[in-house]
Amino acid sequence: MTTPTESSHSAEDWFKIGLDRGRAGDNQGAIEAYNNAVELDPTHFKALMNLGIRYGKLLMNVKALDSFKKAIDLKPDDAMAHYSLALTANLCGLTDDSIKHYKEACRIKPAFAEAYSNLATVYYQFKQGREAIENLLIAQKLFDEQGNRQMVATAQSLLQDLYKEFHLSREDFPDA
Repeated sequence: MTTPTESSHSAEDWFKIGLDRGRAGDNQGAIEAYNNAVELDPTHFKALMNLGIRYGKLLMNVKALDSFKKAIDLKPDDAMAHYSLALTANLCGLTDDSIKHYKEACRIKPAFAEAYSNLATVYYQFKQGREAIENLLIAQKLFDEQGNRQMVATAQSLLQDLYKEFHLSREDFPDA
């Protein structure tokens, strides 16, 4: 294994090598390259984000969490970093962290339909029907505005199921 100090590659070079390896399906090689980039430049945001993604692909979710947390430390107002951390936290059973970071992603990027949709899913996992419906209604509206007909149809179908399960109706959400 080549260490960053044994190479004339810069952090950006290692980042690009990681991209190439990742595109080729070499997740482990991509991780090695991104780690080299971060070792040379601990503030390389894109390398940290991609490192988290590659760890996630290998189901190394604790390491993915760590990478996403470091990315958020660098750019606390990056919606995708919060979304990625929320998704991974949910996979690790860290529900409070997941909800917190989905909400933060939505605060930063109010039109982030996927974040609202995933937040609805987390609430549903814990049978918090009202919160699940509220967030899914927002997601449905945003998907509609974005022209994503497939996701609108999916949200509508899920909403019908949620209304039945929690004995609620669309009229119970006049502000949504």
